[in-house]
Amino acid sequence: MKIIKNPATVEDRDLARAYKIALKFFAERGFKVKKVRMGISPFAPTHKKSMIVEISPFPKHIVDLVHLKQDLQKRIGKKVGVTLV
Repeated sequence: MKIIKNPATVEDRDLARAYKIALKFFAERGFKVKKVRMGISPFAPTHKKSMIVEISPFPKHIVDLVHLKQDLQKRIGKKVGVTLV
């Protein structure tokens, strides 16, 4: 998997769009984004794109975390997978 260390220089349009949506999404809800890691897997037949977002403060209840992830995934769409840590 190719890891993109600096999201500000992302050339892939789907990942760049997902990054902007995630920053706005968390700012609206009062979370601080500590770190974002993105990756593209080169395996055929499609390229799987993913984004791992480290947020602060971390939700205390797993249900809150699941709802947060689901809401973000709906906004981003199916082209980029999201994981919150």
